[in-house]
Amino acid sequence: MKIKLRLQLKLKIKGTNFLPKLIAIALIFSSAFSQDLYAETGQPVREPLTFKNFYRKVLAYYPKLKQQNANVNLAIANKLTAVSGYLPRLQGVTSLTNGNDPVYVFGSLLRENRFTADNFALSSLNTPDPHTTYNASILGQFPIFDAFQTINRVRSAKLKVDSARDEESFTKMEALLVSVEAYLRAIAIDKLLANVEEVSQASEGDIKQAQDLKTKGLILGADFYAAKVMYGNINQLKNQLIQEKQAAHILLNILMGEEPLNPITIQGSLAEDVKDTQELKNWLEAAYKSRPDFAALGKTIKAQEFEVSREKATILPRVDSFGEARQDANSFRFDGGESYIVGLKAQMDLFDPAYSSRVKASKETLKKLQYDNVILKDRITKDLTDEYAHYEASWDNFPVISAMLDDAKQAMELTLPLYHEGRKSIADLLQIRDSYLNVVRQYYTLTIDTRTSWTRLLYLSGQLDETKLAEIEKRLTNE
Repeated sequence: MKIKLRLQLKLKIKGTNFLPKLIAIALIFSSAFSQDLYAETGQPVREPLTFKNFYRKVLAYYPKLKQQNANVNLAIANKLTAVSGYLPRLQGVTSLTNGNDPVYVFGSLLRENRFTADNFALSSLNTPDPHTTYNASILGQFPIFDAFQTINRVRSAKLKVDSARDEESFTKMEALLVSVEAYLRAIAIDKLLANVEEVSQASEGDIKQAQDLKTKGLILGADFYAAKVMYGNINQLKNQLIQEKQAAHILLNILMGEEPLNPITIQGSLAEDVKDTQELKNWLEAAYKSRPDFAALGKTIKAQEFEVSREKATILPRVDSFGEARQDANSFRFDGGESYIVGLKAQMDLFDPAYSSRVKASKETLKKLQYDNVILKDRITKDLTDEYAHYEASWDNFPVISAMLDDAKQAMELTLPLYHEGRKSIADLLQIRDSYLNVVRQYYTLTIDTRTSWTRLLYLSGQLDETKLAEIEKRLTNE
């Protein structure tokens, strides 16, 4: 039975779906150009890209992280707006009025200090001449009691700032996870491609030798053509990996915010890893305690509780102090009368038709957030449980695939002299090499799986940070 070789290094992030889209974009870029892609750019190959430099560039570029930073700044601005409710409000007002309304004229003359005994004449009082007044005033208002509106707004806004910062932290973890998975995928493809090219080169030489022997009638044609089919499979895998390597490098460039076609070389080994022995309950406890998006939602719920209290309190009276200092004159020189007025003002809605609907809407928003909290906790539990099972299964299978790889190497090495001695056919030799590459593919897939699965556990439990990335980098540089 023919074994179909295909590299399937799956990159999965629980709760996100943009990385597969990026990989798809990278594959489109890759398929649009030949395998001499980098040569055609005319750019010299840069210094090898280390994992540390890569993930730092990703953090500096990651658009979603910048978006979350803007959300933090927006939340801070909203908090400052809420705090401004404690402060007095001052307004400067100037006006020019003209009219012959008796009350207006009488009052204007008094304010301008231009009222005389002649103005008491009935003709002046009842039918005054048109009068022009220039006014300049400063108005001030200071809240004494605003029905707990400002204090609840400030408390809510402060919690929303903290919530936005937690969301930013979780987005940073997401960027780190994407960095790890993309970089490990690129390393695995490089390692597998090197193995495939080595086997392809050896197979090419054996096929040429077999062609001569077939021409001389020394080997069966059926064996020769069966071997060519398997050699074709090996070449197909090599061509596929060449394209996947280009796609992986394009993806790295996209994540760093650089030109997709920039040529790069990467550094890193896939030396033996160390298993994390934490139990599932420890991962879950860490997630409930440390996961930033879970904490952010909790703070959003508390903020909404203050919003409910604020809406309920709008039924209470409000008390403000106010004052006005003004100058009225009959010309632009403002040399007329000066006056002031100060006082207290209380107001209360005797009937507010929208009150009950506002309070209800605020309560329903709170209820929705509380359900969101339950849903998120359940999703965290499910995702961590699934990922933990995947991590344990990967580690259980790793000794098996390592032994299979050793066996496949031994089989290939032992078959080669038997083929040269004529005790094995060219078809047998290519079959063994084909099987060997299949095991190599499985080995690198599982090697990446154990590392990325651990990284996903850190991400899902809210523990993925640059300290952990430094540990991953150390493992990548250990041969």
